[in-house]
Amino acid sequence: MDYNRIFTQAIDRLHGEGRYRVFIDILRNKGTFPNARCFAGHNGPKPITVWCSNDYLSMGQHPKVIAAMEEALHDVGAGAGGTRNIAGNTHYHVDLEAELADLHGKEAALLFTSGYVSNEATLSTLARILPGCVIFSDELNHASMIAGIRNSGAEKRVFRHNDLEHLEELLAAADPEAPKLIAFESVYSMDGDVAPIARICDLADKYGALTYLDEVHAV
Repeated sequence: MDYNRIFTQAIDRLHGEGRYRVFIDILRNKGTFPNARCFAGHNGPKPITVWCSNDYLSMGQHPKVIAAMEEALHDVGAGAGGTRNIAGNTHYHVDLEAELADLHGKEAALLFTSGYVSNEATLSTLARILPGCVIFSDELNHASMIAGIRNSGAEKRVFRHNDLEHLEELLAAADPEAPKLIAFESVYSMDGDVAPIARICDLADKYGALTYLDEVHAV
């Protein structure tokens, strides 16, 4: 078996399809958002402007945020020392979860390492807990939601983007006794579309479904 040939062909296919990913090598400039330095090429860093950051309002460079991080570093050092399961739950995280829960008027909150991981883990777990669950997914849902639905092993029905007639048609055709979950976003990150949340919730009430709402961009 020529493993090198197989891997080379796979990489060549990615190049041929235009899907080979090269990450831009940059450092942001503190205090001059959205300016940064790009290290691509051989002539040293060149100035660039980054408009695609999710550091909204440049809070990652705010003096109060930086001062709080410096205080934490001097107090407890860098890193948590391991996973929550093994090394314990960092008290800063506990405080942040409580503050996030209060912000959203919820009983509790749970931090994840990224938005992608949160969708993937939560959707796959929810559907596995509900035997025979059918998930109704907006066709423009983020890849993280699609991955979570796929990993759940649950049946999936895809409805046309923000098309409530199509969603109701699929809900009505499903087994009335089967657990149902409608997965959608409030603001769709790639298009900027806003979901008709109240009307989707009305359909969920009508057909006995749960709703799963990704609000990362809206919040």
